[in-house]
Amino acid sequence: MPRLSNRQIHRNNVPASSPEQFYRASIFIPYLDKFISELDNRFINHQVTLSNFDSLFQENGHLEDFKNLSDKYIEDLQENGSSNIIFESEYKLWQRKLMQTNHKPKNALEALTLCNISIYPNIFKLLQILATLPVSSSSNERTFSNLKRIKTYLRNSISEGRLNGLAMLSINSKDKITPTEVIEELAKKKTRLPFSI
Repeated sequence: MPRLSNRQIHRNNVPASSPEQFYRASIFIPYLDKFISELDNRFINHQVTLSNFDSLFQENGHLEDFKNLSDKYIEDLQENGSSNIIFESEYKLWQRKLMQTNHKPKNALEALTLCNISIYPNIFKLLQILATLPVSSSSNERTFSNLKRIKTYLRNSISEGRLNGLAMLSINSKDKITPTEVIEELAKKKTRLPFSI
């Protein structure tokens, strides 16, 4: 239930007649709204990318979707020294091949077996990218597995700050930290000990 004080600092004073209504209005509904909006923001980009990849499987696919796809992965396709004209002509040849085949590919692996790397190098690269795209994000699972390794029976009384620091170091082990960065970060913190001469 909300407090009836005149001045409240820490939380909203949501009008409610029961504790259940107060919990629903102040915590549950805002949590669901934030969760749904974050899911939409996360997966809307994947939806556009996958619809662009769909142009590789259609006989009369949209050239504009393929251009968007090639622009997104231009760094991976630049290894072959290709230009936009080569991309378009290769895409039209790939569509012609799809029209001539009786067995249409249903997924990226079937399309990879059908695609000749010497004739369609950029299409082959895009199909490889599609075949290796992660279906879901496993970063949360990696975080929890790292946490199991860090907080063992011997480290049961570790403080929360130290546990967070060790977890961040373990998760971001690819990032290199130099001693000068550590010293600069420690220099920003205020010292509690007075230094006197």
